[in-house]
Amino acid sequence: MNARQLLFVLVFIALLLLAGSVTLGVKQSRVFAQTNELIVAYESLMQWQKHAEQRPAKESVLNRYAQQIINNLPELVGNTDQPVSELTQYLFDYSASPNQPASVDVFQSDILESAILWELLDCHQQQTRLAHLANYISVGLGFTLLGLGLNAYFMGRRSKDYRLAPFLEDNPNPVFGLNFNGKIIYSNVAANKALQQLLPYSDDVSMLLPDDYGMLLNKLKSEQQTTAVWNRELKDRLYKFSVHLMPNYGRIHIYGEDVTEQEKIRAHNHFLAFHDPICELANRQKYEQLVNDLHDESLDITLVMTRVIGTSALLSNQGLLVVDQFVKDLSARLTRAYRAVDSFGERRAEVIRFDNSLFGCLYFGRLTERQCRYLTSLLEQCGEAPYVSGNREHYFKIKSGAVCEKSSRSAQFVMQKANIALDSLRDPEQSFLLFDESIEAEMRESERVHNALRHAVQLDELAMVYQPQQDLRTGSLVGFEALMRWNNHGKNVPPDVFIPLAEKTGLIHGIGNWAMREVLRQSIDWQNQPAIKLKQIAFNVSAQEFSRQDFIESIEVALADYPATPDTIQIELTESLLIDDEQAAIEKLHTLKELGFTVAIDDFGTGYSSFSYLSRFPIDKLKIDRSFITNMANGERDIAIVAAMINVAHRLGIGVIAEGVETLEQRDILLSMECDQIQGFLFGKPMNSVDATLFCVNEGVSQ
Repeated sequence: MNARQLLFVLVFIALLLLAGSVTLGVKQSRVFAQTNELIVAYESLMQWQKHAEQRPAKESVLNRYAQQIINNLPELVGNTDQPVSELTQYLFDYSASPNQPASVDVFQSDILESAILWELLDCHQQQTRLAHLANYISVGLGFTLLGLGLNAYFMGRRSKDYRLAPFLEDNPNPVFGLNFNGKIIYSNVAANKALQQLLPYSDDVSMLLPDDYGMLLNKLKSEQQTTAVWNRELKDRLYKFSVHLMPNYGRIHIYGEDVTEQEKIRAHNHFLAFHDPICELANRQKYEQLVNDLHDESLDITLVMTRVIGTSALLSNQGLLVVDQFVKDLSARLTRAYRAVDSFGERRAEVIRFDNSLFGCLYFGRLTERQCRYLTSLLEQCGEAPYVSGNREHYFKIKSGAVCEKSSRSAQFVMQKANIALDSLRDPEQSFLLFDESIEAEMRESERVHNALRHAVQLDELAMVYQPQQDLRTGSLVGFEALMRWNNHGKNVPPDVFIPLAEKTGLIHGIGNWAMREVLRQSIDWQNQPAIKLKQIAFNVSAQEFSRQDFIESIEVALADYPATPDTIQIELTESLLIDDEQAAIEKLHTLKELGFTVAIDDFGTGYSSFSYLSRFPIDKLKIDRSFITNMANGERDIAIVAAMINVAHRLGIGVIAEGVETLEQRDILLSMECDQIQGFLFGKPMNSVDATLFCVNEGVSQ
C-alpha cells in the first residue's frame, strides 16, 4: 500500500469514526433522557406509595404522582411483566378518573419499583458501555488524525523527493549519496555508466572516487568543513567531485563532473595568456613572470632582444597565411640560434616574441664575450638566408641588443636596458650591442639633445650655412648647398647627431619647414642684390618630409609667404626614399618640376645604387657621394666606378656634381671625366649668409 492509498484508508476510517461518534452521541442522549425519566418515575412512585398507604388517601396528591409516573415511565417498563402492566394501566386509569377506587392492589407497586430499578441499572450499564465506546472512538479518531498528519508530512517529503528524483537519476553526471560513515548508499545511472566505460573490470562505483576519499572525508569532519572539491584522473579523463557534508541529515552528497574538455580549454587559454598564438613562443607577460619569480638574487641573467628589419613589405603585400608561416619559420630560425649558445644546463633559455618584429631570449646565466660573438654570427645568418614565398624571395636584417644583470632586477628594468642597447645601434654594419653604462650615458645625452632640439627654433639656435659649388669647366661659383647648423648654448651640435635624432622623433617636420623658408628668404635676399646672380641654392629634404601627404602643400604655402624664383631652388632627395613608393615619388617630382624647382639625387651610390630608376624619374642632377671621391685614391677600379656614374648620367641628360672634393688631384680626375660641378673644402667650406654674400662678390658668379 502506497502513501496515497493509506491516505484514502485513513480518511475513510476517520469518517466512520466520526459517524460512529455522532450515532453514539445520539444514543447517549437517549439513555440519559431515559435515565432521567426513570429517576423521576421512581421518585414519583415512592411518593405515590407513601400517600396511597395513608388513610384517608388524598386523591389529588395520588393523582398528581400517578400522572408524573405515567409521564416519565418508559414504554419498556409497561411491556416487561403482567403485574407491572396491570399496575401501569391502573395508574393510567386512575390518573384519568381519580375518583374511582383502586381495583388493583397498590402493593403491586413494589413490582413496578423493582422494574424501574432494573431499568435504571440497565441504563447505567448502557451509559458505561457508551462512555467506553466514546473513549475508544476518541482515541481512534486521535490516532487517525495523527496518521493523517504524519502521512501528509511524509507525502510532502516524498513529493519533494519525487521532484528531485529525476534530477539525481536522470542527471548526466555521476551523483553519489553516502552515509556519514562514508559508505555509498546511492549512485545514479551516470555513475554506473562512467564506471563501465572507465573501469569495466569493476562493479564498485567507489572506484570512481579518489583512492583516499575516506581519509579526505575524515579530514573534512575533523576540520568541521562541509564542502570540498576533489580531482580524480581516470585514464584520459579528468573528473571534479563537489563534496557536500550534511550533518543534520547524516548524509554526504557528492556530485561528479567530467571537466576534461573544460580543463583543456582552461589550459589553452592559460597558454595563450603567456605565449604567442602564432609561433607559440613565450610572450612579454611570460617573460615578466619568469624574471619576477626568480628568488635567487645572486643569479645572473642575460636578455637578448632582436629586432627584425625589412618585413613591412611582406606584411603589407602578402596574405595572413603567408605572414603567419613567415613568423613560424623566423621563430624557428631564431630559436635554433638562441639555443645554440645556451650552456646553462640547470634551466633552459626561454625564447620570447615581444611584438610583431621584436624577439628575444632570456638566459639564466651570464653570456661570455665569446658566446656573444657566436650568437651574433648565428643571428646574422638568420637574416642572410631569404624567406621564400612562392617564387619570391624576401630579405630582412637582424639587429640585437643585450644586457647582463642580476636576477634581483625587475623584468621592466632588464628589458629597458636591453632595449637601450638595441636602439643605440647606429652603425649599419653593427648588428649586436651589449649594454654598458656608457651607452646609457649616450642615451641620456640623446634625450637631453632631443629636449633642447624641441626649442631650438623658438630660441633662434638654428642657422643655415652655405657651402659653395664650383663649375669645373669655368672654375666659377654656380651656387650653394644650404646646410643646417645648431648652436646649443654656445656648443655646436654636429648635424650627424641632431638630424638623425630629429628624423627619429618627428621633429624634422618643423625643422625642415623652417629650413625651407629660410632658404627661400635667403634666395629673395640675394635676388634683390644686383651684384649677385646665383643660379641655384640646393637644400636637402628628408625622407620623412617628402613622404608626408601635405609636402607639396607646405612648399606652396612657403612660396606664398616667401615668393622666391623656384628655378633658383634645387631640392635634394636621397635615392632610397624614391624607391620606397615609386609611383607616389614620381607624381610629387613632376609637381615640383611644374612649380619650377630642380631636383637632385643626393648621396648617389650609397643606397640601392641602381641606374634603372634614373630614366624613370624627372631628375636634373646627380650628386656623387663623398665616399666614392675619397676612394678614387685606391686605384683605377674606384675611378672607373665614378667615371661610369658620370657617363650614365650624361647619357640620360642629367648633370653631375661630386661632393667631398678636398684635393687638386681629385678635382683633376673629375675634370678629366667631364664632371660638371664639384663641392668640397677645396673650393670653400660652409659659411654663414654674410660670408656667403661676400664670397659671391669676391668670386663672381658664372652666367
